[in-house]
Amino acid sequence: VYHHAFGWCKCNIYFNDQRSVTNTVNRMLLKTDRRLSLGNPRVNGVLPDGSRINATIPPVSFGQPSFTIRKFNSKKFTVQELVRNKTISAEAASFLSMALEADCSMLIAGNTGSGKTTTLNALFSFVPRSERIVVVEETPELQLEHEHVVKLNTCPERGIGMPQLIVDSLRMRPDRIIVGEVRDRAEVTAFVDTLLAGQGKGSYATFHSTSSLEAIKRLSLLGVKEIDLCSLDLIVVQKRWDQIDLKKDTRREMRRVTEIAELLEKNSAARVKTLYSYSHSRQRLEKKEKSQKAALKIKRAFSLSEKAFKREIARRKRLLGKGTG
Repeated sequence: VYHHAFGWCKCNIYFNDQRSVTNTVNRMLLKTDRRLSLGNPRVNGVLPDGSRINATIPPVSFGQPSFTIRKFNSKKFTVQELVRNKTISAEAASFLSMALEADCSMLIAGNTGSGKTTTLNALFSFVPRSERIVVVEETPELQLEHEHVVKLNTCPERGIGMPQLIVDSLRMRPDRIIVGEVRDRAEVTAFVDTLLAGQGKGSYATFHSTSSLEAIKRLSLLGVKEIDLCSLDLIVVQKRWDQIDLKKDTRREMRRVTEIAELLEKNSAARVKTLYSYSHSRQRLEKKEKSQKAALKIKRAFSLSEKAFKREIARRKRLLGKGTG
């Protein structure tokens, strides 16, 4: 069993044979259309409490069966808590809050378990509660508190995948579209199509990548033209890594926003401009360059001068930073 504070812990529960594992998994999947069997040796599903389950049996898993249940915190994190935990700085959170209100589209990238969905969920507290939001997810994770949320879920057994749902979402007159995670060529293409369509007030997704430059390269390899990527406003990178203290002989798992960048067009190609970058020596997120594209959208939306824009960032920074050391 993996515990968020103690890591991997041994327990006294075990299974005697493959049939026991298969029966246990199928009992947990009773309320879904999915079953683990020789004809279907791998399965992904969602349990009634929202937990995700993945299970495999031979020949997919080598030698013996496996299943993993991933539980999620019933209480979602607020932006203030992310600032308090030093996941993101108060200044960067203030900038992103204004970017969301100004209808900037955003991709949150990171490695597995880095907290991409948690951060996206928290940032959506800055989106007006009255807006219509369409959420397309393979496994439901987002916990939005808005009045008008339409949640769409993939159903591979009936041939309904992420691309089909993303196309359908464009016909639902959404204010914003959230794609839980884009991974393959079809999903990435469908997500970029929502950006190019200029629908509503913004599109949002999570993606596996450890830097903005790597995200651009991976998206390009998945068939997205660089000129099309410029329709995306911001890339937020969040990473998970082990911080090792040799003197104390301790190991601590870190989750931090390590980069915020915007995409600018230059000679029909996408140019990455890093706005914030994480300093490992100082252990903090630091401002690197002034925003051009997102800042212009923000100043237009709020009717702010450059001076007034800076004052509003400072005001929000004080509010979000309250109670932090």
